[in-house]
Amino acid sequence: MRLRNIFILLAILLVVGIVFYFTSRPEPPPKPPAKVYVWLVEMDDIRHIEIGLPREGKKQAFVKIRQEDKFPWYFDDQRRSPIDVKRWGGGIPLLLSGPGTDRVIAENATDEKLTEFGLSNPRMQIILSLENGDTLKIDVGDSTPAGNTFYVRVPGSRDVCLVDYTWYEVLERLVKEPPYASPAS
Repeated sequence: MRLRNIFILLAILLVVGIVFYFTSRPEPPPKPPAKVYVWLVEMDDIRHIEIGLPREGKKQAFVKIRQEDKFPWYFDDQRRSPIDVKRWGGGIPLLLSGPGTDRVIAENATDEKLTEFGLSNPRMQIILSLENGDTLKIDVGDSTPAGNTFYVRVPGSRDVCLVDYTWYEVLERLVKEPPYASPAS
């Protein structure tokens, strides 16, 4: 009789344990939202880059010239001046292939909103020419009040997104401190 009672208690304990296990499991964490890009192109499809700082009256242009075993990017000047490969790396075309955004600030923004974001008189203008003949014109406005992001107008629309300040600073430096290769390179 005692043995039978022990088995019954063990069976009840087992059932309670199983029920507790399945009812007290934590919910899986929510999946992070899919990354949204302001625009998205293949970096190998970019053949010409022009970056301007209209408020400062400065700009630089770069062209891709494919040659065997040579770095393909050059300044778009008469001499096709070489670029400092260490400073350029593969990062610049990658940055320009499409920055991610965490937030769309305005869809179909009014002229007043574009002015508020600094996009009526952009801080930076980027023109990307692609291998297929398409051209993307990108306006970058002011930084947000916190200073950690910039307003960017989606090419071909009136939508406005935020991009990280580091993205802007890297591109601004290409204009303010052009990456000319040293003569020894």
